[in-house]
Amino acid sequence: MTRQGKSISATDRKSKVAVPAVEKALDVLELLARSPDGLTMNEIVDALGRTMGELYRVVVYLAERGFLQQSSDTSRYALTLKLFELAHTHDPTERLIAAGVPLLERIAAATRQSCHLGVLNRTNVLVLASVPSPLPAGYSVRTGALFPVDQTSSGHVILAFSTADIQERYIGRLPKKEQSAVKARLERIRLNGFEDTPSTMIHGVRNLCVPVFDTRGVAAAITSGFIEQRDANTDADAALATIRMTALELSQSLGFLLETSPFETPLTQ
Repeated sequence: MTRQGKSISATDRKSKVAVPAVEKALDVLELLARSPDGLTMNEIVDALGRTMGELYRVVVYLAERGFLQQSSDTSRYALTLKLFELAHTHDPTERLIAAGVPLLERIAAATRQSCHLGVLNRTNVLVLASVPSPLPAGYSVRTGALFPVDQTSSGHVILAFSTADIQERYIGRLPKKEQSAVKARLERIRLNGFEDTPSTMIHGVRNLCVPVFDTRGVAAAITSGFIEQRDANTDADAALATIRMTALELSQSLGFLLETSPFETPLTQ
């Protein structure tokens, strides 16, 4: 898969869109997020390397809007719970489904194959949404279905892009004789940016599976159970390319920044 256009570096992007007042406010919020005991105005000024004139009105305004609270005893400013409340206004799962379903429908229409969106749920993969093939007959997975991770491409793709400690916990629970093969599988997926493999559950089905990311990291996986049909309008390679581009579009709609990700190359090559 190739990318269109040239990516903008983080420095270039910052210089083009920077808004001084917003930048100062975010600097204050990020600083206080790292300071659980709070900071005085002078400490904020010193920590950020700015002048009192640059920051005083910003800090006072953030306090007026309820993002900061100043202690009457110590004069220290600290974060309130308002950011937490805002972050939880929209449930991440609901947002994932709302953003994902229209794109799953697009994949199904373009490839004439079913596809589904899965997430890790402890030792299982939970199917959050599923769209069937538009053809009269086909293979599909039921929304709400649970499958053991070891039987799914979705589970392995999500694990491949998860943190090392999550991978180690999963692999550590496997029988010793299976661990090296699973490690190699996860590494292969991470290098390729996807998995294309025969289904272990249904003969004749080819799993095409791609990760989906949000601001926190890998969030889900889109999988199409590709089957050969006489009236199909695309082959598996073309279907995989469609899924990869669509998964990346979904990730970016969820706040994923491709250009700062360590997985930029495998996701776009």
